[in-house]
Amino acid sequence: MIKFNHWLACLDLSKMDEILVGYSSFLSSVKEPKTITFLHVIESGPTAMDIIDQFPEIETKEEFEEIIRNELNEKIDEHFSDSSIETRLIIKEGKPTDQIIKVVESLEPDLLLMGKKVGYAGEGVIPKRILKYVPTSLLFIPENCRYNLENVLVPVDFSEQSAKGLDTARELVQSGTITAQHIYEYRAQFFPYMLSEEEKQQIDQEISEKKDTFIEKYEIPGDVNFILSQRKQGRLADIVYEQSISQQSDMIIVGSKIKKLPNLIRHDFTDKMVGYAFGIPLLIQKNKEKYTKFLKSIFKD
Repeated sequence: MIKFNHWLACLDLSKMDEILVGYSSFLSSVKEPKTITFLHVIESGPTAMDIIDQFPEIETKEEFEEIIRNELNEKIDEHFSDSSIETRLIIKEGKPTDQIIKVVESLEPDLLLMGKKVGYAGEGVIPKRILKYVPTSLLFIPENCRYNLENVLVPVDFSEQSAKGLDTARELVQSGTITAQHIYEYRAQFFPYMLSEEEKQQIDQEISEKKDTFIEKYEIPGDVNFILSQRKQGRLADIVYEQSISQQSDMIIVGSKIKKLPNLIRHDFTDKMVGYAFGIPLLIQKNKEKYTKFLKSIFKD
């Protein structure tokens, strides 16, 4: 379960803005926050000046910013003018990634929403960097997502964080299906050291027992559907993707664990999920308090 009081949504003046604002509106009808702050970062340097040069009627940066503010407020008002949710718009100048991280540090939102353009080269770089350096949960919204929450998929590793991911899924799904998917594999096999059928059955039984222990320990309700997927080859994200397509998932929820310092530069399962071209909203759920303490311990003055 995560808090949903304050959201921060990142806009970039592209077609994604309409999708991101629209999905924010839809999601707020399911789980209503008190405040949604929309953020746009004007990229500093030659790019910003080139845009200004294309419009001779704009004489100052302030006028340029005002035009952007009016355009974004119009999109926001289209979805939230009749809402009781407080909406704000912040415009910053600088490098988008750096400014997003700074605003998250300043405002401490409970949820960060970002658009994700599926299939664009390099699109995963910014999300992966932000994933590492912000303590808040992140929701990546693709350009072809559905405004629906009847079927949620939660990859689980039988940890406490996985159990919290299932709690969140149950909060979001009013009426529908929640599926917990655990992916496992047999140990590496090579001739002549091959697993016997009996050994494979024993591993399957051990995984099933771990599932039962997980259900009992975290009191997972009986309405959660469990899928045990054996990984034979390929990436873990491929297996999650295949399951999400098979059951037509409306959202994937992944619990993010705090890495130890030596592992920060490695790409773990969460990183790979963020970089994958899902056409489905992907929620990376974090323990905000623990992540905040962890990041402060690393980047202390």
